[in-house]
Amino acid sequence: MSKLRPAPRPPGLPQEVDEIPIGVRRVAAWSWRLIIVVAAIALVLWGLLKITTIVIPVLIAILLAVMLQPVVQVLTRYTFLGRAASSGIALIGLLLVISGMFTLAGRQLIAQFADIQAKAVDGFQAILDWAQTTFQIDDPMINSAINEGITQLQENASQLVSSALSTAAVLGNVATGIVICLFTLFFLLSSGTAIWRWVVGLLPPDARIPTHEAFRRGWKALSAYVRIQILVAAVDAVGIALGMVVLGLGSYAVPIWLLVFLFSFIPLVGAFASGAIAVLLVLVLNNWVSALIMLGIVLAVQQIEGNVLQPFLMGKAVEMHPLAVFLGVAAGAMLAGIPGALFAIPLIAFVNATMLYVVGRDPSPELGLDAGAEAHFRQLRRRTVA
Repeated sequence: MSKLRPAPRPPGLPQEVDEIPIGVRRVAAWSWRLIIVVAAIALVLWGLLKITTIVIPVLIAILLAVMLQPVVQVLTRYTFLGRAASSGIALIGLLLVISGMFTLAGRQLIAQFADIQAKAVDGFQAILDWAQTTFQIDDPMINSAINEGITQLQENASQLVSSALSTAAVLGNVATGIVICLFTLFFLLSSGTAIWRWVVGLLPPDARIPTHEAFRRGWKALSAYVRIQILVAAVDAVGIALGMVVLGLGSYAVPIWLLVFLFSFIPLVGAFASGAIAVLLVLVLNNWVSALIMLGIVLAVQQIEGNVLQPFLMGKAVEMHPLAVFLGVAAGAMLAGIPGALFAIPLIAFVNATMLYVVGRDPSPELGLDAGAEAHFRQLRRRTVA
């Protein structure tokens, strides 16, 4: 019977390295590489957070480009318009739709402002009377609290002025961001393919085609997420707006529809916030019975969305576990606040599909290979060699 012998060690290793178990050496080798990768990612995120005035409008433009790309393709294919003209028409149409919705919602809110103000005062007085009766709060205590609030307001007047000035600066940044977003959106629609091929052309020749194919899978997942999320948000908004109409508050249906539609793009948090605002509005304008009915409508709409619409429409287009959604939104909110929560899930959907292709698990095999891009990169390689 042969005796067990230790495995031969590679020749030429120093004695202090040779004495370290192979498992520890492998862990150490992986560790310093992971540290470098994490440090590089942290450096990139730190740089992006320093230029959020540019980054956020560009990300919004990418999401809008995903939504408008089919419109541009239809106009280019079935009309005499070129790519640039079709992109301009799609952009103008988007601006008209957005401005129309906000104008209609604003007019309804302005028309009903006096009614909202009067009912809000009555509701506040009713809550105050209930608190006085229930907790035995007398008028001197309330007056003392009001006087204390006025005193604090006067003492912090300088901070309020500085906050107003910072708000003006924020409005200036918003205007700048809108201009950047519109310009970026136009060029992504009109010449996005050329921009992307130029970027990929900067990579090593052997990495160009795999990178392009991985990007196509990620873009498809991102497109599916954005379009389905728009449909789900519209259904949520219509359901809650119809609830306002049933409760006799049809004049507020359009503002609530717009609010719910916009908030629905913030995963997890947006639906809760928009639903709470709708319930509070009904409580102020009607009574607590109507508010409870509105709460039931909101919960029913959200259950239909979460248990029927999302699984049925998403299908396998965007495979993301609920835990990934929750952790992604939490991490995005911690890093960049509301914009981080807004862009976290689209980014995860894109990266997930891209990485699946990289590791050999093609999430969209029906896409095949892009023959036009492959020919372009091969020609670019021949020109580089020549």
